[in-house]
Amino acid sequence: MAVAFVTVGTTSFDGLINEVNKVEFHEGLSRLGYKDLIIQYGSGSVIPRVPEDICTESTEHLSTTPFLRIKSFRYKDSLVDEFQRASLVISHGGAGTCIQALTPCGRRRLIVVVNDTLMDNHQEELALALLQGKHALVCTPASLNHLLWTGNESTYPSQFVCNKNMPLAEIKRLLGPEVPPEQAGFVGFTRGSPEKLLPYIEERLLTFS
Repeated sequence: MAVAFVTVGTTSFDGLINEVNKVEFHEGLSRLGYKDLIIQYGSGSVIPRVPEDICTESTEHLSTTPFLRIKSFRYKDSLVDEFQRASLVISHGGAGTCIQALTPCGRRRLIVVVNDTLMDNHQEELALALLQGKHALVCTPASLNHLLWTGNESTYPSQFVCNKNMPLAEIKRLLGPEVPPEQAGFVGFTRGSPEKLLPYIEERLLTFS
């Protein structure tokens, strides 16, 4: 499905939601082929913008890109439906969220957005382990939109083959909903039950460190 799902977990990540609120983010997803955007924004003080605001600002910038259908909420008892619908998950680096995003294997892409304002950031360690294994892409809030528009992320060394001036067709192949993740170069996380992934994460972290 052409659905992107942004999730921050049980706390807040206003830095990420600020980037999600930008017209650049919405236009970036739309040009990749996404039609719907679901945003779970937790306890943050930044509220996702409504589609009408995005559409108005986009029109002011003379953009002809169709705007996304948006659904947002703070919390739900379960996010299973949202993960099942999504072709792309953009999330904080919580282990539980990464497990849900990456299972079943090969179902969807994951972009882990590292909260670079945190000290002793264990989520960054997990994110880099997933990047090293080509299971996910990793960026910071400030570089998220650059990643969506160019397929490149300069903060962390990419394990993917990314040209500096990548054509839109290749960016769509890497990040869009039409091509299965493994055909775009992503490596399946594991072909087992979610319970087997926690030991795998620990193993990856030990290897990375």
